[in-house]
Amino acid sequence: MAITPQTALPSDQELSVDQEITLSTPWLKAVAPYMAKSCERTINEFMLRRRETEDPRAVLKEGRAVTDCGIEFLLSLKKHCKLETDALGHCIDTSSSKLYISPCRREQKALDACASQNLSIDRPPLGYFSSPHVHESSVPFSPSRPRDYKAEAAKVLNELPADYHLRKDYKKYNDWKVNMWES
Repeated sequence: MAITPQTALPSDQELSVDQEITLSTPWLKAVAPYMAKSCERTINEFMLRRRETEDPRAVLKEGRAVTDCGIEFLLSLKKHCKLETDALGHCIDTSSSKLYISPCRREQKALDACASQNLSIDRPPLGYFSSPHVHESSVPFSPSRPRDYKAEAAKVLNELPADYHLRKDYKKYNDWKVNMWES
């Protein structure tokens, strides 16, 4: 999305949230699958609306709901599984310089058991988030507005001054395939 001087940007108050998620990378890696599974519906709603509107300003409310869901999840995880989360986060932080989770399977199993028992959230299987899922939205579908690029280009060209220099020395598409050694 290009920004012009006429683009109305949201105020700082519209962009602020009550509380930010301030986790460092190892701890975020430790809790990410559970958080994504817990907030899956809210995240899917946000991403669907974001894709439909193609304007981040239109989905500030949904983005705030995603942050609120994450904060709520982290508070419940802290209440029920703080020791296991800290152990896994510390292990990820100190076991390798590239923050691999593979050396920390014992701590991961402990957090898996705690999250399953206390929060009723099972770690999603490998590939769960990359497989397609159908999301039924409560918000009605807003059809996309296809852009007429030819009309937009014609408008821009018509607004140029009569003495504007347009290049005529460009190569046509696929001309480079005739002789690839000549530049």
